Amino acid sequence: MRYLLTIAGLLGAATALPVHAEKEVDRAAIAECVVDNDIKDVRTLLNTLPGSPEERKAGDRIMVYYGGCNDNKVMAGQIAWRERAEIADAALRSRFGGKQFDAASPARDGWKLAVAGKTAGTDYDAGSASMRQFGDCVVAVAPGAAVRLAQSSRKSDEETAAIAALAPTLNDCIAPGQNFKVKRADLRLIVAEPLYHMMAK
Repeated sequence: MRYLLTIAGLLGAATALPVHAEKEVDRAAIAECVVDNDIKDVRTLLNTLPGSPEERKAGDRIMVYYGGCNDNKVMAGQIAWRERAEIADAALRSRFGGKQFDAASPARDGWKLAVAGKTAGTDYDAGSASMRQFGDCVVAVAPGAAVRLAQSSRKSDEETAAIAALAPTLNDCIAPGQNFKVKRADLRLIVAEPLYHMMAK
């Protein structure tokens, strides 16, 4: 699991370098608005490799809605890891009401993140791909706990219980001897895209 070594650094970078400079905003609400208004491009975005030209192309279209959902700001730049993860979480939550989740269904192992023959930094972002692979592993190890976290409200007792149930399984996805710290909000975002693709099968 050598790809897990960059995760801690990525979390710090994703927190410090959002897609644009701004005051604290409700990114979850913005992402939900984007999903409600541009689900076609959201699906296209979530079918791309992080950091790929295809992601940037889909992200350019989504940025129009992202700005509109954020006090009608004019947005520019690339979709960062956190913005993509919030959009994946919103897309996942929109599916819960219409499709039953089968926790026994196996997670896709690295779903469309096979990078053989591709160049890191040009064809994909290695840090974001590692984060996605970590999420794939967590969901594969504990799908039931992961979906309970995704279904819970933020900062709720249910979220706290879901995180407590999921936390012991994280070591199975971390390389031996590596230190790993993650905020509770980030854990929800880490499992969002893998769960979305399990429900989209």
